[in-house]
Amino acid sequence: MKVSKTLLLVAAVLLLLISVTGVSAASPSDDDNRVNFAPDEILVKFNPGVISSEAAQIHRQHGGQVKETMPAIGVQVVSIARGQASEKIRAYSADPRVAYAEPNFIAQAVGNPDDAYFDKQWGMIKVEAPQAWEVTTGSIDVNIAILDTGIDLGHPDLASKVKASINFTGSATATDYYGHGTHVAGIAAASTNNGIGVAGLGYNSTLMNVKVLGDDGSGYYSWIAQGVTWAADNGAEVINLSLGGSSPSLTLESAVNYAWGKGVVVVAAAGNSGSSAPFYPAYYTNSVAVAATDASDSLPSWSNRGDWVDVAAPGVSIYSTLKDNGYGYKTGTSMASPHTAGLAALLFSVVADFNGNGLLNDEVRSRIEANCDDIGLSGVGSGRINAYKAVSGLSPATGSIAGTVIDAADGVPLAGASVSDGVRTASTDANGWYTIADVPPGSYTVTASASGYASLSQIISVAAGQTSTVNFVLTRIVPPTTKPMWVDSITFRLTGNTLRLSIRVAEEGGAVAGAQVAVKLVWSGGQSWNFSGTTDSLGIASFLVPKAPVGVYVATVTSLTTSGYTWDTAQGVISASYTLNRSSGKSGS
Repeated sequence: MKVSKTLLLVAAVLLLLISVTGVSAASPSDDDNRVNFAPDEILVKFNPGVISSEAAQIHRQHGGQVKETMPAIGVQVVSIARGQASEKIRAYSADPRVAYAEPNFIAQAVGNPDDAYFDKQWGMIKVEAPQAWEVTTGSIDVNIAILDTGIDLGHPDLASKVKASINFTGSATATDYYGHGTHVAGIAAASTNNGIGVAGLGYNSTLMNVKVLGDDGSGYYSWIAQGVTWAADNGAEVINLSLGGSSPSLTLESAVNYAWGKGVVVVAAAGNSGSSAPFYPAYYTNSVAVAATDASDSLPSWSNRGDWVDVAAPGVSIYSTLKDNGYGYKTGTSMASPHTAGLAALLFSVVADFNGNGLLNDEVRSRIEANCDDIGLSGVGSGRINAYKAVSGLSPATGSIAGTVIDAADGVPLAGASVSDGVRTASTDANGWYTIADVPPGSYTVTASASGYASLSQIISVAAGQTSTVNFVLTRIVPPTTKPMWVDSITFRLTGNTLRLSIRVAEEGGAVAGAQVAVKLVWSGGQSWNFSGTTDSLGIASFLVPKAPVGVYVATVTSLTTSGYTWDTAQGVISASYTLNRSSGKSGS
């Protein structure tokens, strides 16, 4: 069959874009508060049984003033003299009626760069790029080759990132006169955290400007194939192809396979025709084919799809660099592809050659596809990319627990502290950080302990592919300077239909008056009561249950405090049970 001259000169069809150029500029925020905790307020929680008048007296004693209260957890925000946080924390912590006192720490948005227009880049937030940058910001030694209409080589957000530039087209220059390649390059690896413009997902990665589409936005397959092989031979780890055509080509496929064999990850746009028909070079086995998603994680009608499409990424109204030093929005799978290319570049700095073939591109691609978010997309193999999951390398079946351990008195990080979820244990580093990885989903009691400090536990939930943050503030163990007291007896007495529960508190040589007692009473019929009170001159605190129903009652003392004494749980009793029936009378513990 005769092949027409037109087919021999098949041009790569540039993906259709909807473009709006932004014209306004913004200044980076001057708010750069690096203080670790509030200098004029602390957080205080009292032990159960401490009444409001007593708490007010403690605040007066230490010069604190309650600013606000969190009733659900019993914590008060307390105003203090500026600069005295550490001193006041020590003073409050020394009072046995105080459960804990700690700094009111300051949190920062995780990993957000200071680029002026980052708030317009919804796609970066969607794929959890800021969290990924907390794990790695990549390397300047990892190169992303942008095979496109060129890059605006004078753009302030791109000029310092371009390490090589070459032109395979009929244009007189490698710079971008069409405007497509510049937008793509910014998504992949614009200068990030530089106070201007936008952030690139590849962060520290370097760009290679490989012009394979002419100034009208189209180019021959031969130009593209030359660009692919040149990039592979000249140090590219990632090649981004936000371009393509509907005609297959052995030459183009051979170039893709050549690059893959050289250890390059080839990322290609899936196309914008709303079809499942093959689109090249994305269709080829050794290309990562990328569909587009919108801010609602939906696949727009125009995005190609099919069993040959590997992943999806944000591609609707994507804000990035434009030619002539501009910034603005564009839409298409052309915008989805560089999100994935930028992620691939990040991954080259964290993966290892597990299969021993001397290459990393297979591990990078596997990480991308294995750690996508399943958002229910039909016609996309692995879901929408998630940068944080990919660089963290978590198994989708597990999560992790991470956080800090600090000293309650001065907020200093505790190195060498032990944190355990009951099965796995981690130690804190010099900055007080710890991570417990590969934790199956479920509920865990996480305990932090350190030599010379009281241990502390928290109950948390872990979800697959997520990190649960658990921070600990440990209090130094102060040598006891108080006398021991204990619960001498727990008794029940039925008078008519009223059940009286009496708690007697004693010390060596007699009763303890004025002790604050908290007790939980549980009835076998499913009801429970929480009582609190103060012992009288005989050391007894009594509580009544009117119209007490028949059944078994279990009373457990949960707190026992008073000034000058420490509850010695090794002496006396803590709980007692009582069976109420028609003939019931008095029962001891």
